[in-house]
Amino acid sequence: MRKLITFFFVISLYSIGSIAFGVGFLKFEREFSGKGSSGGFFGKDINVTFDAEGNTYVSDSQNRLIQKISPTGDFLNKILMVDGTTPFRKPGDIAVDSAGNIYVADTAANHIAETENPKIFIFAPCVYKFDALGANVHTYFVGNVSVRPKTVLPAKLIIDETGKSAFAIQASGYDRQVKIAVNSDGELYILDSEKTKVHKFSADGKKLISFGSYGAGNGEIDKGALDIDVDAEGNVFVADTGNHRIVKFNSEGEFLLNFGVHGRDDGEFTKPSSIAVLNNGNILIKDASQFKRFNKKFTIGDILAASPAAAGLADPLADASILGSEMLPDSSFGRAFSGFPTTQSELVQRVQLLEELEYLRRYEGYYDGAGKDADKGIDADLQAETVKSTYWHRVTSRIQHFAANGKYLGRFLYSIDKQNEQDRDLDFLAFDPFGNIYLRDGSDFTIEQYSINGFTVKASQANGFLNTNFSSFNQEMLEDYEDVDKIPELQNEVGQSRLNNSLGMIYDVSEKLNFSLFEDSAFSKMQERYSILSKKEDSHELSTLSFDSTARASITLVTNPNPYSYKELNLYAVRMDGTTDLLKEGAYPELNKQKETDDGNKHSYGVGLNWDILRKNNTNINFGVMYAEDNPAYSSRNYVREYFDVTGDKYQVFASRNKKKSFMSSLLIKF
Repeated sequence: MRKLITFFFVISLYSIGSIAFGVGFLKFEREFSGKGSSGGFFGKDINVTFDAEGNTYVSDSQNRLIQKISPTGDFLNKILMVDGTTPFRKPGDIAVDSAGNIYVADTAANHIAETENPKIFIFAPCVYKFDALGANVHTYFVGNVSVRPKTVLPAKLIIDETGKSAFAIQASGYDRQVKIAVNSDGELYILDSEKTKVHKFSADGKKLISFGSYGAGNGEIDKGALDIDVDAEGNVFVADTGNHRIVKFNSEGEFLLNFGVHGRDDGEFTKPSSIAVLNNGNILIKDASQFKRFNKKFTIGDILAASPAAAGLADPLADASILGSEMLPDSSFGRAFSGFPTTQSELVQRVQLLEELEYLRRYEGYYDGAGKDADKGIDADLQAETVKSTYWHRVTSRIQHFAANGKYLGRFLYSIDKQNEQDRDLDFLAFDPFGNIYLRDGSDFTIEQYSINGFTVKASQANGFLNTNFSSFNQEMLEDYEDVDKIPELQNEVGQSRLNNSLGMIYDVSEKLNFSLFEDSAFSKMQERYSILSKKEDSHELSTLSFDSTARASITLVTNPNPYSYKELNLYAVRMDGTTDLLKEGAYPELNKQKETDDGNKHSYGVGLNWDILRKNNTNINFGVMYAEDNPAYSSRNYVREYFDVTGDKYQVFASRNKKKSFMSSLLIKF
């Protein structure tokens, strides 16, 4: 089943004095796997790697299995002992070399050779090596596991492989996870992130060198580094997660360079977690950067309040006041821009770069920054309520593309619709040496592969809404003058209908650039009949037709996505148009042909810019500018009014025309 998920591929191509952006779409290729225990199905926690033929190798820690999957997603085989049992305790990271040998990180017990009666075993992280047929070739241990302890240590009583009693030492961190990579010569690199060391072993299992140390300087790595890979020349790349960078060593463990700093801009990292060296030598890096966009639902009342048309500009009763001698002191653009902030629309929030507790609590299911779920029952209710009260919610993640020397080349972006019940649990899994991206569904454990499909524009990249509402009323009033009967002398009937539409759309070109378009329109109709039964010649009818349309378009470019120095450029335009046609005439033309006609209209527009020029340390500089042509300037309509006498002849024409041009600017400096 193909998921409904939107992806983008954005590459920045740098040349002298210019930057070009290419936009592409990731094409769905295949889906495979699912929840299970064998035959191409896996548990919750898995690691994957790929060989040169495109086969996928999956390490399944829950089911303690290693499986091989074909390029088409079919199950090929799995690693088992001769007796059909699994050799693994909790298999972790996995790698495969050019000869088809498979390397699996795990925890194992090593017998200290000089101990007998009882034997002493010590548990430690290790890497198993299997040949292409699944036979165990060698076991690489991390740390010294061949020397008996020099101090008194607690030990557990166990039964060894011969059925005799023995003791096992489980030192602190014995079951810690390690990351692995293998070069073209079959040499194995083990990243022991807790000890901030990289160990290199020969193809026959001999320990060669160890390098790296704790810190943030050259050649140092922080605890918790999450990934390692090796290029064709034997250079080693470490995802130094805590220091938000990539550290490069040569094949002998000598420091070469660091690249990347903390941030969300191009070439910057927020906790890099996965690294892959492609066949062409370039590097793909996945970090924790997430660009979140979510928009709360709003009621019909909210939409009407935000709509200039619905706020009174298209109200036939309000427009009817122009029949009198006074003009409404109401500026069309005053209303348009009073509810149109220069930084963001009421209906659309900025691109969200949220790291706050509230976001984690409502959307990710956590109650603190460490990601601990304090109360799953309350949390589930809160998330459900949030989903119901949100129109759209997308989370955009990125994978950055670098040359081997650390030069930034571009980025891949993929966006997951969190409002989609099937897609909301999709998460990044891996990328292969061919540049394909793999996501995994956290609910049904399926794996999806995507490739780059070239330039395209998809309607599914847009978020939009349409809200339509209709209202009408009819009112009748009878009056009986001060006489002795109960027969009414006056009858007044009023009927009004209104149709409102609000249409909105946001199109995300990338995590930093989006377009938005909003259109509010209102159509109103009013009919009134004022009858004086004793003097029919003074009775009259009044009809009004009114239409208003307000269109708002904006372009938003995030010039610095770092939440602590966030900068944004907004360009926006507003266009307002409206018409009103009114006819007031005698209810009985055979007695009175007197009438009055009104033709009113408005045509206003405005453009503006809002720019965060500087945000650094505690200094903020924001500049705004707007030009508007308000037509009319002081009333709801420019209008032409024509009067006709009792015989039907025109005897007076009255017209009102006015407009106003305005320019506004602002400069805000915070220090």
